[in-house]
Amino acid sequence: MASTTRTMLAPRWAFWMFAALFVVGVAALVMGANNGSQPDIGLLTASFLFLMGISQTGVVFCAMTRLVKAQWSKPYYRLAELSTLAFLPFAVVGFLLIYIYGRDELFYWLNPSPEEHLSPWLNSTFLLYRNLFGLVLFYGLAVYYAYKGLQPDLDGSEEGSADHRKVEGQLYLLSPFVLLGYVICNTFFAWDFGMMLIAHWHSTVFPILFWFGNIFAGTAALIVFPALLGGPKSADSPFGMDQIKSLGMVVTGFTLMWLYFFWAQFFVTWFGNLSHETDVLWRQMYGHYAPYFWTMMFCCFFIPFVSFIFAFVKRSMWTLGILAIGINVGIWLYKYLTVVPVFSPDDTPFSSWVDIGVSMGMAAGFIAVVIALANRLPIYSHWELALKPEPRH
Repeated sequence: MASTTRTMLAPRWAFWMFAALFVVGVAALVMGANNGSQPDIGLLTASFLFLMGISQTGVVFCAMTRLVKAQWSKPYYRLAELSTLAFLPFAVVGFLLIYIYGRDELFYWLNPSPEEHLSPWLNSTFLLYRNLFGLVLFYGLAVYYAYKGLQPDLDGSEEGSADHRKVEGQLYLLSPFVLLGYVICNTFFAWDFGMMLIAHWHSTVFPILFWFGNIFAGTAALIVFPALLGGPKSADSPFGMDQIKSLGMVVTGFTLMWLYFFWAQFFVTWFGNLSHETDVLWRQMYGHYAPYFWTMMFCCFFIPFVSFIFAFVKRSMWTLGILAIGINVGIWLYKYLTVVPVFSPDDTPFSSWVDIGVSMGMAAGFIAVVIALANRLPIYSHWELALKPEPRH
């Protein structure tokens, strides 16, 4: 039956290649620790936050488009959800490793001088519990949400049945809770892994920019799915020009929103000339980190904005793919600039083999799990593709 058809996402050798790279990354971490070459905790944290952010966007994208009843987005649902689930073990283990081995360096405010008084929020145990709570909340909702969407295809029930309409309604009602769980989880991470690294910096917009940047990069990353699955020219592919053009329009809107949120976090401090807060921006814009900052701005805004002016860009899978890669590079640089300049005035990313091995290994492990899940489960939500939209009254 169509509902149980499985399409191979990648050949078996691809899985083993990425799995081998993951093992190399783990070996680099172990060997580096034994040789006294500890990985750059800032770089590791930036890569962890980036991968967790774009992977979580999978379920978030499904929730958003189901809420607005966007019919064009249905082919993306299954792989988007599987990519979220694929990073679940890396999210929990990665956070625990950073907390255990990098806590003193990254969360320096946990070790105040004797005369300083800290609020209960600035507590090592509470730091652990609130971030674990955010992860459990979001991934618990994500697993249940993805399972509800996958169940009709696994059951092989008749296409277009009343049960499918019921499941569609349940997913619609669950979508706001998924979005709420995502916001809570990423707000905790934005505070602890970003804003609180800089003393006396307070921005009510920073958490929004943090988790919206994840959605921006993750949505752009969805552009590669049609390319991996043969594109609109493939006979059995549900991706067509409508999917490519519509996703391009969404990314265009996200480009403008990202710039707005980025500027809004500095709006008050810029015109108020609050030196202890504008320093956050100056240390990124000028000096050693200036090339990284302006590369981020060109990748996330200037190049996409100019490119999206032309309609043919949003109709081409390959031009969108190139822009999507650039956007993801820009958001990775944003995570890097959020964490690293706080600890080093002249850090150079990927300057040691340990850093390269650990960062690439984590990304390779994530991709390997995506391939493993996609090769064992239906990669399209067949029942939703077959379900006709309800007539409007």
